Amino acid sequence: MSFASNGVTESIKAAFEEKKRSNNAWLSVKKNNTFARLTKIALILALGVWVWTSKDMLVEDAQIYHLQKGATIDVVALDLHNKELINSELYIKLAAMAVGASKKLQTGYYQLEPETSVLSFLDKVTSGDVVRENITLIEGVTIDNYYLQLSQNPAVKGKATFEGVMKSLNIKTPFEGWIFPETYQITYGDSIQSVFARAHKSMKMQLDDLWQTRADTLPYNTPYEAIILASLIEKETAHHQEKSMIAGVFMRRLAEGMRLQTDPSVIYALGDAYTGTLSRGDLRVKSPYNTYRHEGLPPGAIGSVGYESLYAAFHPDDGNSLYFVSKKDGSHAFAETYQEHKDNIQRYLNN
Repeated sequence: MSFASNGVTESIKAAFEEKKRSNNAWLSVKKNNTFARLTKIALILALGVWVWTSKDMLVEDAQIYHLQKGATIDVVALDLHNKELINSELYIKLAAMAVGASKKLQTGYYQLEPETSVLSFLDKVTSGDVVRENITLIEGVTIDNYYLQLSQNPAVKGKATFEGVMKSLNIKTPFEGWIFPETYQITYGDSIQSVFARAHKSMKMQLDDLWQTRADTLPYNTPYEAIILASLIEKETAHHQEKSMIAGVFMRRLAEGMRLQTDPSVIYALGDAYTGTLSRGDLRVKSPYNTYRHEGLPPGAIGSVGYESLYAAFHPDDGNSLYFVSKKDGSHAFAETYQEHKDNIQRYLNN
């Protein structure tokens, strides 16, 4: 009896195991089929998103788009839709999710072209491919004109006053001459302060290098005095080869106690009253900047200073000329004596 009972038990166990294996196989097939269907659905959705996002956005004309600080993909999607730059908020959200852009958005100003696609837009705003622009500050311009130039440039943001900018940079009066003229690449949206800060830092670096290696014979008490003289050189000539010669003339006149008598200082003193030509009355204008009335350097620079003029102020020529007069081509005739100078005036100005 015990042997028969054991045989039946073994048969039941075997049948149970077979049923279990059969059920597991069925479940495995079911899982595989479900996974395959889900994979197919995901691929179809991904393909749909890809097809849609590969199309252009609704950008008719080139424009700048500002992605605000802290904006999420939901905020950006709503903003783009409100500006009628996309058809659907949902699709760009799905696209951002698909490419992992949702948490990589970078604030800034971005260029949108008519052919911009959703994917290229997302690539821009996640890589920080912001708009950049070159701004040129030309030599010889007054600092208030620089401020006006920057405040009217749409790439430069902010509403800081001129006085506020100078205070933020710790530039004391006189302000003139402390901004280095050069071409600066800025990021669209930079502030006036940031542009001025770069130009001011550049001037200090140029000036410091020249000041540290200056000759002991130069008469400057402060680095700013070199800027003042350089600003006179800047306005007197655009000819590179003449800058050190004019610097030499100014140095020798200062050494001999002669007034500099440079017309650009009078023009600066006149300001808006300058009509384009100087009269004898203009040369008598009461101003500390009028070098026809006052000996020595004026109290401040009369404009911005390029490197060539600044270099010339530290490296004047060692000639003997004390005078110069402008020729019609913008170059100058130099003279060692007053009689020679009068002859040059007769030759180049009166004829």
